[in-house]
Amino acid sequence: MLIKIGTLSVCLAALATPLSTSLLGLFSIIAFLAWFLGGGLIRLPGVFRANPSTAAALGLFLLLLAAIAYSPAHPSEAFAVLKKYRELAMLPVVFCLLSSSARYRALAVSCFLAGCILLMILSYMMFFDLLPGGRYGHSLVFHITHSFFMAVLSYWSLHNAMIPGTKRYFWAVVAFLSTVNIFYIAPGRTGMFVFCCLMLLFLYQQLSFRKWIASILVFCTLLAGAFYTSDNFSGRIREAVAEIQKYTPGESKTSVGQRFDWWQTSIALIREKPVLGHGTGSYRMLHQTATQNTRITATDNPHNEFLFIAVQTGLIGLALFISLAVLQLFEARKVANPERYLFQGVLLALLAGSLMNSLLFDSQQGHCYLFMSAALLAGRN
Repeated sequence: MLIKIGTLSVCLAALATPLSTSLLGLFSIIAFLAWFLGGGLIRLPGVFRANPSTAAALGLFLLLLAAIAYSPAHPSEAFAVLKKYRELAMLPVVFCLLSSSARYRALAVSCFLAGCILLMILSYMMFFDLLPGGRYGHSLVFHITHSFFMAVLSYWSLHNAMIPGTKRYFWAVVAFLSTVNIFYIAPGRTGMFVFCCLMLLFLYQQLSFRKWIASILVFCTLLAGAFYTSDNFSGRIREAVAEIQKYTPGESKTSVGQRFDWWQTSIALIREKPVLGHGTGSYRMLHQTATQNTRITATDNPHNEFLFIAVQTGLIGLALFISLAVLQLFEARKVANPERYLFQGVLLALLAGSLMNSLLFDSQQGHCYLFMSAALLAGRN
């Protein structure tokens, strides 16, 4: 009974992932408690054997926990950062809960897609003034988060539209609407970039290499059409180009310029302690110290997950993060299509988006990866 409650809580958490961090946190806590009280610890060794990637995820979380011991940050701040990475510790838990039921794995996927579709519908209603705009404009969530979910929804819907049956028309419409939302409504450049990466992956998955090369030309033509018909898309691209051209190290206050400064500062910090890093939660303090006599904007993370993990836990932590992705790719080889293709998209979305944002550190995108990777890989054996 407890395991069933935990599994249903995972599905509800997947539904809440694109919509509400409060509900996401609530259902995640219920899922963990149900798993723990239901004797989930006994099943962990089997989960580690079946899916070694879960051991890598837990290993990275434990390293972040241990890194608190040598962090210069106050313990409360260090634990606050560690809490942001709870999805790493939850990965084996969710794998354990979903591994024994194909029905609930499918339900978790359906709940997540329903949450994304609801987010998209609300966005359109805000855009057409049928609902008042929220604090984030035409969305319930921050524009980077919104565009990320729209990119994942578009990719997933396209795959569903390839499956014969009456539902393929529904998914084709969802794919079209979510794509339009990305380029004509949502201002998030991260989502636009993730969408382009996912579309190239989708075409590669569906076509031969020769046709894939030709399809890239068609895709670029469609992007050009969107550029000349969407002020939202063209404006954001022109803005990014202008920010790059005008970038002055230590002086820029633009979105792109600040990222360049943060990345350079992060690389310098990694060089100081390359093996084990500076400790969990240390980034804000170290960045402030390193840039105190400059005009570089203060930040609590470099908006790049790879650099953020490396600053805190060194190259060992970065190796664990990369090994997590590599192990999951190997595990996905035993999964039948379209689930294997879908998982590849989930992982690519995380890694591509992590080049410009700290997506594991950001709760909603990190939990998207958590729930969907578990739903797609947990039943492979």
